Amino acid sequence: MFNTYNNQSIRKLVVAFGSLFDELYVTRKNDTTGSQENIKVPITFASKEKFLRRLESNSSITDKVKTQLNLPYMSFELAGVAYDRGRKRNKLKIASSYDSTIGQTSKTFSETPIEVNFRVYFYSRSLEEILQIIEQVVPTFNPEFNLRLNFNDVFTNVNVPISYGELRISDDHEGNFGSRRIMVCTMTFTATSFIFNEVKTNNPPTATTFRITILDQDEDDLVVEQQSIVINENLPNNFYTIPSASLINVLTWTENGIFSEETDVLFVNEDTTKEVKRFTMETGVLGLSGSEYIELEQAMVEDRSLCGSSTTGGFFKYRMIVSNGNTTTSQSFVVVNITGSGIC
Repeated sequence: MFNTYNNQSIRKLVVAFGSLFDELYVTRKNDTTGSQENIKVPITFASKEKFLRRLESNSSITDKVKTQLNLPYMSFELAGVAYDRGRKRNKLKIASSYDSTIGQTSKTFSETPIEVNFRVYFYSRSLEEILQIIEQVVPTFNPEFNLRLNFNDVFTNVNVPISYGELRISDDHEGNFGSRRIMVCTMTFTATSFIFNEVKTNNPPTATTFRITILDQDEDDLVVEQQSIVINENLPNNFYTIPSASLINVLTWTENGIFSEETDVLFVNEDTTKEVKRFTMETGVLGLSGSEYIELEQAMVEDRSLCGSSTTGGFFKYRMIVSNGNTTTSQSFVVVNITGSGIC
């Protein structure tokens, strides 16, 4: 039931979240000289209880030399992970990407939406420094801050909103007046993120050929036929515009000796290696229908962010990949003008 893999989806989020707070400073004024000093606030991954225990104890450099942590300081912890039913999608939907530089296709099932809760703690001996840190952090999350993370080969530049929750300030001063005072500010955050399934990769060849031999009772071995897919040879010989009635005429192919029931047709943006549109059709169709071609044009316009506008004199490279079973072939073509005003 379970396969062994490690996408590090949550770990990457935790590291990225902690890096948001690694450049905080507080200003401390010397009442005697009047000078000001900017002090960088370190941050570590630790719970509040563990860190306070560390503050109360002395660290041993040698048997006779003891040190204590200097404040201000920060720590954060992963408070919980919950499934987000409101963003649920069909779990059997397949997402894929194609790297044209190495000819590699990566596929995985749909992502699993989650909400990840964090707690951030600010430790100081003065309320002034606590307030300085609050003023630096809270305006950034107004009400949320967006991270863009590369989770794997398929899901890159994923937008992860991090929303601000609540803030509490506590004074953990205990004992007599001679003991050290520690003020703690606790802030909560929620990251709207994802967990990803296993990513499978393959390196499809430009063409694959099989020889099938049949043993006949009365004759010697016979070579029956070759299994192959050939894309229209005229596709790369011209420059195309979108919308256009000419491109659909060359988005065709031939199939020889194909036995699988379905053919997969994938269009990829070669500039970004991102999937633009995918069609799955019965074997033997050998081309896009009129409605499928309209969907392809709309996907190209959206891919270039040209809805409601147009561009001329461009050089937009796409790749058409046709596969059936273990047989795959691909061909590049170029679009020079895209007009999106009448498409989306």
